[in-house]
Amino acid sequence: MKRSLIAAVVFVFLVFGLWIIAVPESLLINLVEGAMHDGSLRLGVTDMRKGLFYNFSCGNITLTNNGKKLLSVNNIEGRINPLSLLLLKLNVLFSGDLSRGKVNGSIDLFRGKSHVTVSVNGAELQYMPFFALLGIEGQGILSGNINIKNTKGSVTFSVTDAQFDQATFGGVAVPLDFFTGGRGAMTVDGGMLRIQSFALEGEGIYARLKGDITRGRMSLTMELMPEKTFKDQNLVFLMLRKYEVSPGYYSIPLTGPLPL
Repeated sequence: MKRSLIAAVVFVFLVFGLWIIAVPESLLINLVEGAMHDGSLRLGVTDMRKGLFYNFSCGNITLTNNGKKLLSVNNIEGRINPLSLLLLKLNVLFSGDLSRGKVNGSIDLFRGKSHVTVSVNGAELQYMPFFALLGIEGQGILSGNINIKNTKGSVTFSVTDAQFDQATFGGVAVPLDFFTGGRGAMTVDGGMLRIQSFALEGEGIYARLKGDITRGRMSLTMELMPEKTFKDQNLVFLMLRKYEVSPGYYSIPLTGPLPL
């Protein structure tokens, strides 16, 4: 009994001492900033602070691409599983604020492999520079989930209360201002993002997006399906006449590099 008690006390001091001595704040910063393997993507950390027992807080984590800010997570609170460190792993749970919404997730790192899950709820698109860089201007509420294991994974999302401006992709004007919401599912495989399903909805019009984005280049097709009354009331469809496959059905190719 006495030996068990001593062993338990030694174990507690070992785990606590590991956090105090062997895990400085600079190591936490390096782990976060080194989590991105893509050459153009970078994570930046500010105001990292260790808590008492495997807790930490962070003022801001910013994701950039070629120096351009894509998004920023603020007021981050997290916790590291101490047992994972004894197994030479890293397991982190975190939560924070993203564009007036909430984000939470987990990160698992082990021998060069990673598993990241992220859930976003109620983020406002107009406060995320990523969408403006893509050429998407306007408002909307974004919620979704990301599940990435090493370089493969999935993304699901929905957008509600959308008020977009008309946009241009690959030199083609796309009437995003017609739509008030959307939902989609995608897969990630290395440098390829493949759209499994992506639907946009508005009053009197429906659209689908299909195809993939490989290493920053689009190979997409947008299908527009306006109701006849809606089509007759909007002159933009005269500009899209060359993409009309059949009455009320348009197929618009969107190709070229992403504007990031």
